Amino acid sequence: MHDASAPAELIHYENLGLCAPGDAPRLIRSGDTGIGGRVSVNPSGGLLSRGHPVGATGVAQIVELTRQLRGTAGARQRPGAKVALAENNGGQLAGDSAVALVTILST
Repeated sequence: MHDASAPAELIHYENLGLCAPGDAPRLIRSGDTGIGGRVSVNPSGGLLSRGHPVGATGVAQIVELTRQLRGTAGARQRPGAKVALAENNGGQLAGDSAVALVTILST
């Protein structure tokens, strides 16, 4: 998940349909986004944990997803990972992302 800011992660939960509008805080509190939850999100800590390297953001996401699907993510491993989704966006246009990209990988 492209979490260039803490609120961005919440907004993207809703944009991707992981929860209803306004329910992102409840989704986090439920534990559903944890490694063993309904839908694991950013098990590596997300972009902010890496200092948000602009040029390497998308590559880091795909590397993490590949490790998850191969079962080589160590302590961050989502048990039985079969499908992975990367969401990346940039810029703002009228209060929304100017460009967005979703990549889905599967085993």
